[in-house]
Formats: sequence, structure tokens, C-alpha cells
Amino acid sequence: MNCKKKVLIILDDLPSKENPHCWKHALDQIICLSEKCNITIASPVRWTVSLRNLQENRKRLRKLPRRNYKINTIPCWRPRYIDFSFIPWKYRKHYIQIVTMISSLLFLIIRKRINFDIIHGHFVYRPGYVAVVLGKILGKPIIITAHGSDIHQNLYNEKSLFRKRTIDAMRWSNKIIAVSEFLKKMIDKEGSGKKTCVIPCGLPESEFYPMDKKECRVKLSIEINKKILLFIGNLVTVKGIDILIKAFKKVQNKVDNAELMVIGDGPEKAALEQLALDYGIDKNIHFLGRIDHDEMPLYINAADVIVQPSRNEGRGLVIFEALACERPVVASRVGGIPETIVNEKLGILVEKENPYALADGILKALTCSWDTRYLSNYAKKYTQDQLVPRVLKIYDEVLGRA
Repeated sequence: MNCKKKVLIILDDLPSKENPHCWKHALDQIICLSEKCNITIASPVRWTVSLRNLQENRKRLRKLPRRNYKINTIPCWRPRYIDFSFIPWKYRKHYIQIVTMISSLLFLIIRKRINFDIIHGHFVYRPGYVAVVLGKILGKPIIITAHGSDIHQNLYNEKSLFRKRTIDAMRWSNKIIAVSEFLKKMIDKEGSGKKTCVIPCGLPESEFYPMDKKECRVKLSIEINKKILLFIGNLVTVKGIDILIKAFKKVQNKVDNAELMVIGDGPEKAALEQLALDYGIDKNIHFLGRIDHDEMPLYINAADVIVQPSRNEGRGLVIFEALACERPVVASRVGGIPETIVNEKLGILVEKENPYALADGILKALTCSWDTRYLSNYAKKYTQDQLVPRVLKIYDEVLGRA
């Protein structure tokens, strides 16, 4: 019998009290992989040091997460690294922060005698870049998963350093997993296509499944007769919530009992609330902030339509979750979304940044008769049980066991 593969996973962050669902899509896959592999997660934590105020250093240190704990049965390590922000930017921008991150991981690996066969970095830059440097130092094969914004933003970032390190990470890795064919094509243009494969983030089937809409609304205190539109995601510019608010104004002119619920938080929240106020529809738009993940399936099942008006998107796991709950989707025709909404039986795709097209798509979705069984059966092709074996096969390939 073969021994279990030992995998070191590198993430930018892990769940916290402030953001309990951080990297949930990646962690679901990692937890499923842990049934077949011995996995260790490492996520370095930045410590901003003041040279003038030692008391402030102590306060900041106390606020950092614990150095080690477990998610399910998976050991998680949070080594500290100093960001050297007290050094002028022009002297530290090129290498010091990355060097300190890698040093903290090397020290952790040596001190705790962490053994592994493969390093798997989620997100190309910085986790993937750190992973490939570690792999070169330790002589281990490296896999990187590209999730979307790590490619969309960093390859076209004004700071050429981000672009260079993103390309270097892809070039030096042994294998790249892209969550969509669209991302793979972008990676192909940089010369790494031969080692890139497409594996979407999987859906936890036990969490997302059809429930009775009325029962869900009763539990969430949502009026039964309302037409509920639901957005789920970070409140950032790329998600296009401003376009959704403008479109919702037009929807309201046709549907009196329409309500828009926005789940998520982010830097654009205040501006979006002001936009809703300016349009005079603030009473019908509910910014719910981050909610407990256990309640997410309730909200999806309570909704009539899930809306994803992104300006760019890697694949959009929320779309799989919606379909699994037998809810249709109206989304922008961008990134990897058309690879999921492959026909009009699953949802409606519209031109990005076009509130008129988005409003028309929403109105059509509200009046269509959807084959709900078709929606949920389609989503079953993208569960963790279906996709994790493909990741395991990649592990075998880089270890020469295929």
C-alpha cells in the first residue's frame, strides 16, 4: 500500500473572527484532500514593527493570530514575519518582505521538522511565488492554483514587480491549476500553458442543496410575497455592485415588490450605500454584511434570482452554490462565468457594465419558468467528490507516480 502523500499548503490568510469565511473555497478542497493526503497549512502573518514605540509593538503582537491550531484535523501554522515598514520603501520594495516571509517558513519547517513531498500554493502572487522559491531551496515540486484576481490584476498591474513575480511563479512551478479555461488562456499567453490544467473549485454538496423557499424565508424573516434578488461577494469594484444598484432601480420600475439583498463586506460598502440613497432605493436594498456560513444556503434558497454583475471573474463559486440550490443566475459574460452558465437553461448572461442589459436579464429571470431539477443536476458535476480526484492525479504526476 502506498504511503499518503505529504503536502504543504501555503495560503495568504486563514479564517479569523473578523473574516471567518476567508479562503473558504480553497479550504473546502483542502479538507477534502486531507482524507487522502497528510496536509499541513502554513500562512505567514505580517508583523508591523515600530522602532520608536515598544509598547505599540507589544499591542500589535498580542493581536496576531495564534501560532498554531487545527482546522478539522489539519495542522495550521502562522509564522510571523516582520514587514520592515520602518525602512524607506525604495530600499525594501524589491525583496525584503518576500525574503522575511520565506525565512519565517524555512525556520518553521526546520524547527518543527515538517516533512512534505509537494508544496501547493493557492493564489499565484504571493503564496505561489513564495512556494516556488521554497521549492527551489528545498528541492520539492511546486503546484500553484490560479484563482482569478491573482491573474487579472497582477498581470496588468501598474507595479511591474507584481507582474514579474506572477510570471516568475508560473514559470518556475511544476504544474499550474487554473479554475477556468479563460484563466488558462491568459496563462498560456505568458508561456506556461503546457503545464496548466483546468480544475474549478469544488462545491461542498452537503451544505448546498434545495430547500423550501417559504420555510427559508420564515427562518430569515423575509416576506413571502417579495421578489428577492441576491448578491454574494466582496464589496469591491471588480464585483460590479454599483452596476447592480443602477440596474435594480430599473427593475423596481417594473416590479413593485422587488428587494435586493447584498451579502458581503469590503471597502466599497459606504459608497454603495450612498449610491442606493442617491437613487432613492435604499429602503429596498439591504446590506447584510458578512453572515454566518451556515446561513448562506438559507439565503440562496430564499431568493428568486442570484445576480453576479462582475467586471471580471475567475469562475465564481457562488454560481455553483446557486445552481445546487436550484436558483437561476443572472451574471456578466466575463472571465470563466460562461464556462459555468453554458446555456439559457442555467441562467442569463449579459454584457458587463451595462445596467440596462442587467435589468433586462433580471426581469427575464423573474418571469421565466426554470427547470429546477436541471439546475441542481448540473451542479453535481462540480462537487468536491468529483473534482478532488483530479487534484490528487496532479499530485501523482508531479511526483512521477502517474
